[in-house]
Amino acid sequence: MSNVAPNARAQLQENVLFVDDEPQILRALKRLFKKASFQCHFAESGIEGLEMLKDIDIDLIVSDMRMPQMDGAEFLTKARQQFPAVKSILLTGHSDIASTITALNKGGIYRYISKPWEDEDLKLSIEEALKVKRLEREKHQLLVLTHRQNKKLKSFNSELEEKVKQRTEELSRTMELLDQSYNELIDSYDMFIRVFSSVISSRFQIEYQRPTLVAELAKDIASYLDLPKPIIQQVMYSGLLHELGKITLSDEILSMPEPELSREQLKEYIRYPDRGASILMNIKGLESCCEFITQHLENLDGSGYPNKLVANEMSYGAKILRISRDFIGLQLGLINKTQRDAKQAFSHIKGRSGKMYDLKLVNILQKLVDDYDLCSLSPNQSAMDVMALKPGMITATDIVNNFGILLISKGRVITEKNIEQLITIEKVEHCKLKLIVETDSIKDN
Repeated sequence: MSNVAPNARAQLQENVLFVDDEPQILRALKRLFKKASFQCHFAESGIEGLEMLKDIDIDLIVSDMRMPQMDGAEFLTKARQQFPAVKSILLTGHSDIASTITALNKGGIYRYISKPWEDEDLKLSIEEALKVKRLEREKHQLLVLTHRQNKKLKSFNSELEEKVKQRTEELSRTMELLDQSYNELIDSYDMFIRVFSSVISSRFQIEYQRPTLVAELAKDIASYLDLPKPIIQQVMYSGLLHELGKITLSDEILSMPEPELSREQLKEYIRYPDRGASILMNIKGLESCCEFITQHLENLDGSGYPNKLVANEMSYGAKILRISRDFIGLQLGLINKTQRDAKQAFSHIKGRSGKMYDLKLVNILQKLVDDYDLCSLSPNQSAMDVMALKPGMITATDIVNNFGILLISKGRVITEKNIEQLITIEKVEHCKLKLIVETDSIKDN
């Protein structure tokens, strides 16, 4: 009567055996559990049920009480004796209370249900019984695993002292290699994001300088706050990638400063943070970055875009990104119609502290104004010609080609091979590269 072939106790699904001598009852049960998550098996007598228990790994028995030859109480008692791990539910009438008590005592049934049953009550009872069975199975597996592990631990313990020194030395060497590999991986990941950012910028026909400066300024502000290193890194990545969503905008919108956008153009423009975050959302390790990018056009007073968030609804990373983006953008003429120098840009931001910008961040920005004055080089930076470069010099800013693609990132030691490549690029692209190096590294060479 089983509706699946016996497979010698190798079932992927849980198995429930229904036992009843009335075919119409079994048919009703088949219909009721046609779409159940467990495998259903059916027997018309207790004897047939015991035979099926030998061939199929049954998790739960649902048996009728009144059956010829062997009633439900006797059947469940024998089933429990032969297969003690199997759970059971008894279907019984009100007149069978004495037999039910016997089944409870000898058959160890999980629960009994009065006939006629309520479908939902029966389903719930079966699910609960299977859940108990699952928990018991997991407990048994854990006990077996614990016993096995304890046995291994006892065996290992006798050799442990002798191996500790060797293992410690091996681990120390391995950790050094892992640290080196991890640092190389982080550098590669960081370089990939920088190159990716430069490719994005080349689409906008803007200087690569902008996202790089936003990222560096955001990183410096986050460092002043003593934020955890991973958060500082996410803030920096957000600065590099915050304009990613602009790849979906038209050239017309991209070529215009924000104040000159029409109402319809602005509606389209303010969607770029969400679009950029959606592109990055499936990249593991950039979860916080997505949140910062999504919120970086919001204002503390709720007047920002695209979701009108207020101060306590914004992440701190987004607040850092907003003030960094605007300070650089004001100097480049992207926030207002005219460009402003660094001091004017800071004055503009300070006048809107508490409404658009976090006051604590404004105070930190004040300490960094001179470092991010785009109109002049800092005292520790020097402009160089490619032919004047020497190995060992250190880049003070990113070096990009005529299309805004990153060639060498900030803070890298220039090699002989780098110089040869830069000379070739100038010849092929018929352009002069903008090279800024650290002044101290010139003196050393």
